[in-house]
Amino acid sequence: MKVREVDDFQSLRENWNYLLRRNLLGNNVFLTWEWLFTWWKHFGKGRKLLILTVEDKAGIIAIAPLMLSKYKLPVLGTITKVEFLGARHSDYNNFIILKKEAKCLNLMINHLMGKVTGWDWIELKEIPQTTENAAHLERLFLEIPTRIKLSKRVCNLCPYMPLPRSFDALLAELRKNMRQNLNKYLRRIKAKHRVEFKKYDEAGFSVEEAMRTFIKLHEARWTAKGKHGAFGSNPIFRDFHMEIAKIFESKGWLGLYFLMADGEPITTQYTFEYDGKVYYYLSGFNPEYSPYSVGNLTIMFLLERAIKNGYREYDMMRGFEPYKRLWASQYRKNFEVRLIRDNILSRFYNWLIWSKISENLASKLKLSLKNKAFK
Repeated sequence: MKVREVDDFQSLRENWNYLLRRNLLGNNVFLTWEWLFTWWKHFGKGRKLLILTVEDKAGIIAIAPLMLSKYKLPVLGTITKVEFLGARHSDYNNFIILKKEAKCLNLMINHLMGKVTGWDWIELKEIPQTTENAAHLERLFLEIPTRIKLSKRVCNLCPYMPLPRSFDALLAELRKNMRQNLNKYLRRIKAKHRVEFKKYDEAGFSVEEAMRTFIKLHEARWTAKGKHGAFGSNPIFRDFHMEIAKIFESKGWLGLYFLMADGEPITTQYTFEYDGKVYYYLSGFNPEYSPYSVGNLTIMFLLERAIKNGYREYDMMRGFEPYKRLWASQYRKNFEVRLIRDNILSRFYNWLIWSKISENLASKLKLSLKNKAFK
C-alpha cells in the first residue's frame, strides 16, 4: 500500500463516486466528485490542492479530499491549515475508504506528518457521528509524538427525521399541537389563496430561473430581519450554487420546491436528493405570508412528497434551530479533530478559538481568519 498526492482533480472523476458508494465511513452528497470539484473551481483560489490516495495492487482504496489554506491573522502573522475540501460550505466531511480503514488513515496521516511541510495545524471539521472515523482518528492521533497537540470536540448538531412508509404515519408522530397548527394555517391560507406545492420544473421554471427565484425569496427572508442572506454579499457563493444546481439537475439530485399562492412562489426549499435521503440546504419565503407559518407548511408538503417518492430520511443538517426542533426529535453530532504544531502562534490561536472566552476576546483583539493566497 502506498500514498500518492494527486495534482489533477479531473483525473479522479471516473472512479470517485464508484469508491464513494462503497465508502466504509459513509456516503453523502457533500463527498461526491461533482460537489467537491465544483466547490474547488469556485473557492480554490489562494489555496493548494492536497488530495491523497492510498493504493494497493487492485488500485485506489482510499481518498483524502484535502487542501492547504493559508490565513492571515492581524498583528500575529499567518496560519496554514490542512482542511477538508469544501470546508465551511459542506455540512459533512470525511475520508473515502474501501477497506483497512485504520491502516489507510494511518498512512495518510503519516504522509501529512512526514511529507507535507509548512502547515501549523490539521483541522478536520464536520466529521459525522454516523461513522467510526472520529474514533479511528483519535486512536491514531494518540500515537503521534508529543510535540503535536490533539484536540477533539463536537462542532455541530444535525437534526434529522427517519421517514415512515406513509405520510399519515409521519403526522401521527408529530405532537398534537403541531398537527393542529398545521391544519389551522393550511385552512387559513387556502381560504384566501389558491395553494399549490410544486417542484421547479412543474412550476414552469428552468433551473436558472428557479435558482434566481429561490435566491430572491431567501434574501427577502433575511432582509425582513435586517440581515444579509447567504447570497446577498457573496457573489462567489451565488455562482457556485447556480452551477451546482445545474450539475445536480443533470444527475437527478436537485430538489428545488416552491409553495405557490395564486400562481406565485411564496416559499422555497433548496434541497439535494441523493442516495435515499433529502438534504435540506437553504430556504426562503416572502415575509408577507409569514402569518400563515408558510415555512412549516412547506416542510409538511415536502415531507409528503419525499415519502411518496420512497425517500427514507429528511436530513435538516447543521444547526438545531427552534423551527427544526418542531419536526426532528433526533440528531447526530458532527465532530472536529485538530492536530497542532508545537509553536507559540499555533497554540495561542488554537486556545483562542476553542476557549469559552474566545468569542469575547477575539472581538476585543479584532482577530479574524482571512484567506491569504499561496505563492
